[in-house]
Amino acid sequence: METLTSLLIIFLFLFAGMAGARFKLIPETGYLDRIMSTALALLLFSMGLRIGMLESITQQLMRIGLLSLSFAVATVLGTLVLLLALMALTGKLGGAAGTPATEGPAEQTAEPAVGGRSPEPATEKAFPPAFGLGEPFRLFLLVVAGFLCGYFVPLFGWFREEYTTYLLYALLFLIGVQMVRNEVDLKRAMLHPATFLVPLLTMLGSLGGGLALSGIFELQAGKALSLAAGFGWYSLSGVLISEMGDPVLGAAGFLINVIREVIALLAIPFLARLNMPMAAIGVGGATSMDVTLPLIERSCGSGYVPLSIVNGALLSMLVPLLVPFFYSLG
Repeated sequence: METLTSLLIIFLFLFAGMAGARFKLIPETGYLDRIMSTALALLLFSMGLRIGMLESITQQLMRIGLLSLSFAVATVLGTLVLLLALMALTGKLGGAAGTPATEGPAEQTAEPAVGGRSPEPATEKAFPPAFGLGEPFRLFLLVVAGFLCGYFVPLFGWFREEYTTYLLYALLFLIGVQMVRNEVDLKRAMLHPATFLVPLLTMLGSLGGGLALSGIFELQAGKALSLAAGFGWYSLSGVLISEMGDPVLGAAGFLINVIREVIALLAIPFLARLNMPMAAIGVGGATSMDVTLPLIERSCGSGYVPLSIVNGALLSMLVPLLVPFFYSLG
């Protein structure tokens, strides 16, 4: 019953933010982005703090690292296997297999996307190959800082888990607002079947890759699926798992998706050169609508921007639903 209540509260705050933005109850101000960034920073710091305050944490650091790297690679490989199988079955490994029903890039908004990640304009060409790596690294440092404070500094004895809960609810509300405000007119792209097949197979491939590792790491199936259901959204998935009662597994969830995003940034140009645009988009997961979008536009072409945005948007909407759902299954 406690798990069900937590799920309902998560949905309530997410949908409340969406309703507030839809009915213009939330004022449109630039301060919203700063509030989201602050809430996210505090959440990740507090997650690290909770991990550092665990008595047996030093014995689990190696397990967290191995779990994170293995799940990141497995979720990407699972995605690639299904998307490449789809293209092989259709007999079209090239661009025609997944070209959305659109001629040009989708309309972009100036608002940052959910999770505080700000997309670059899709037409921008001048960015380095390591574009986007700075943000995951900065957020990772927040978790490390929290861990070190919790482990070495006795002054944080006042910290209580419910403080993280309040921050999480606030962030979910703001995420709901951003999901509505970042809406893009993708009506033409919706006419193409690849628009739905790519996120569907990305989801199934990621979950399948995670499930395959459950026995190796002696994880319950639900926990393994919960780790795999972040789809690259590192700033939310780890916090959700920590809030559901396992900060160690939450740390792994955070790192899994940081590593997955790094893999995507390195793999997208390579897959595009192999004329596999759908695979490039799928590897990006939830980040294909923001962090990896400029790289996808540059590598695959502007015609794939609508498909990339829809893929990222659908997977992002699934993260706050699937992560706690699978975790509750045990």
